[in-house]
Amino acid sequence: MRKLLIALVAPIVLISSCANGVSITPPGGPGPSTSASTWLLYQGSPSADPERLAPGEAGPPSLVASGTFLPYRPGSTAITYDPAVVPPGARARLAITTIPYGTVVRLTAAGFIPRRAYGAHLHTMPCTAVPDEAGPHYQHRHDPSSPSVDPSYANPQNEVWLDFTADATGAGTAVSQLNWAFGPAAAPRSLVIHAQPTSTAAGTAGKAGPRVACLTLPPA
Repeated sequence: MRKLLIALVAPIVLISSCANGVSITPPGGPGPSTSASTWLLYQGSPSADPERLAPGEAGPPSLVASGTFLPYRPGSTAITYDPAVVPPGARARLAITTIPYGTVVRLTAAGFIPRRAYGAHLHTMPCTAVPDEAGPHYQHRHDPSSPSVDPSYANPQNEVWLDFTADATGAGTAVSQLNWAFGPAAAPRSLVIHAQPTSTAAGTAGKAGPRVACLTLPPA
């Protein structure tokens, strides 16, 4: 009887270990140019594993930006454009770490709508009162067509995608590892939060619904 109980309990332990918020599968599954393990190395609640490191990540970040999202005021660096989706007082912290073979980008968030999924990407321009003025997604290889919806450019190896789903407390985190570094003359300037998870389908790749919040990043 004891052997039978052990055999029954073991699968439950394995299932529980997969239910702590860890995920490497993008919403809807990997797209044509998507490697899930490169896109989201970790996604879940910071309380599940606040010190989880991506492979090769060590030492202090080379850039850190954080802010509390509030309605726009002149000089704002953290803006909520839709308080029903990103409540005033929600917070985000972005850390960029250079590693020997690329870059690790880590997002932690709190105060968001519990159990809601969000899209998140790095963009080319700082935040302003107008959501679209944050520019397009930052791309390592630039798509000559704009807006970029071609999966060969709009993909998580060529852009920085940081989708997350807030947990029951409204907290979430995502880590993306890239095999390239940001150019010193053309680094990303903002983190944009979107209302929906990021699409990977041809013709809509990179789209994630309205821009609902924005965090300005300091110059590199």
